[in-house]
Amino acid sequence: MADAGSAWEVGCGVTDAGALLVRLARAITEYPAAKPLTWRLCVGCRNVLGADGASITVDSTSAHRVTVCSTNALAARLEDLQDVTGEGPSLEAFRSGATVVADLGEPGLLWPTFGDAARELAHDVVLYAIPMRPGDQTLGVISLLRKVPGALTESLDAAQLLADMVGAALLADPLAIGDYGEAGTWSERDSVHQATGMVVAQLGITPEDALALLKAHAFSTSSSLAAVAGDVLTRRLDFRSAHDA
Repeated sequence: MADAGSAWEVGCGVTDAGALLVRLARAITEYPAAKPLTWRLCVGCRNVLGADGASITVDSTSAHRVTVCSTNALAARLEDLQDVTGEGPSLEAFRSGATVVADLGEPGLLWPTFGDAARELAHDVVLYAIPMRPGDQTLGVISLLRKVPGALTESLDAAQLLADMVGAALLADPLAIGDYGEAGTWSERDSVHQATGMVVAQLGITPEDALALLKAHAFSTSSSLAAVAGDVLTRRLDFRSAHDA
């Protein structure tokens, strides 16, 4: 940890991916399917990690940076402040690909313009900016707000893995771009559709949500989407329990 008055980047290790994914699945089923999946994933992360607010931004280093969802007004305002000043923990997390934690009430933050304004706005908040890295590049950032003293209820390892799962869930369906080659493409596509239906039945969620969870599980276990679908169809994997059967 760097000096407490600024910010620090945090490395990540290994955590229980299966249990974490099941908790996320349960969290997103608590809200109506009419709500956008991105918003429900954002709220799910907030709930699983014990934060007081959360936001998701994508394409965080360019003029195209977009805040796709926020769980409350303060989370949205802090992202807007970073857009205006061109600096801040979410931008730094995207640039570095590492988690950045900042106590917004402390003087001497790495980003003086953002820091001064953030201190007036949220002097009693710690902001965790966690990059979503489901592939070779950072997709965006999940930002979590926690009242001082600011500890999340899960480890930073778990928070990073959860952010990567969400990033995987938000990526375009890989079946749509034919990344399975010629052999077995249609049978694999069919198995994914069948598995999606089984997850819908298990959790009572929409097909869109079910496919997102399949992709998140595939990422967290370094498996292909087709392999995960096979595990669901053979009942080796059930999203109602924390571990493969």
